Amino acid sequence: MLYAIFSMLLYLISILLITPLLMKSGSNNATLAIGRNKMPFFLTALCALGLHYAHIYSQWGYAVNGADSPILEVSSLISLVIALLVSLAMLFRVKTLAFLLAPVYGFALINLVLSAFIPSQVVHLSHNLFIHISLSLLTYSVCFIAMLYSIQLAWLDHNLKHKKILPNAGVPPLMLVERHFFRVMLSGEALLTIILITGSYHLAGALEAENIYKGLFSLLSWLTFGTFLFGYWKWHWRGKRMIIFTISGMILLTVAYFGSKLI
Repeated sequence: MLYAIFSMLLYLISILLITPLLMKSGSNNATLAIGRNKMPFFLTALCALGLHYAHIYSQWGYAVNGADSPILEVSSLISLVIALLVSLAMLFRVKTLAFLLAPVYGFALINLVLSAFIPSQVVHLSHNLFIHISLSLLTYSVCFIAMLYSIQLAWLDHNLKHKKILPNAGVPPLMLVERHFFRVMLSGEALLTIILITGSYHLAGALEAENIYKGLFSLLSWLTFGTFLFGYWKWHWRGKRMIIFTISGMILLTVAYFGSKLI
């Protein structure tokens, strides 16, 4: 529990450190401000991520050997992977992700609170499914980041068109955000394709209602993302259509991952 409490505090500090810098995005000095304050922020964030992992391991350390694992710990682990991916991308100067840091850490904080203080239903993770499940966590995380990118892209497009914000050093270029979004979305679709192929192998050996349920909703999510990617490539779909498809795909994927455990 101590790991969780200290991680929560550090997540809050990280959000408080980055939010004022992002609020200055209308200023040409925003990028310089983020650069000067990057080290304290990242040290705090990395400590939060490390303690978050320590909490999950203390609650779920033997799940990979076939033990039962709480469903909220699975959700917490997904949020940790998302936060880690975004943080590492920022360390490698992927500046378009700066605006996603606060909501991503907020999402991780909420999941950590839930897993720490709410008794959770358990799911069984057998050893031979560990690689498939690990890849599933990565896939969900990448698709979630793509969804956040789509919201950011639509927000930037709307505000630039209506001149609510002006292009400056603190705002990532629209075309750069769009390019990163497409790459992340394409990566998520590719990972989801692999998940469906490997999942069909396990499904063939265990035709249970729960597995069929997961496979069906994962397939619907794959079709939703695939339809959008084709429309984006062929007809340059953007704006509301982009948000509708990405959020719908994530809802279907979330139902596939967690729905059967909540019903």
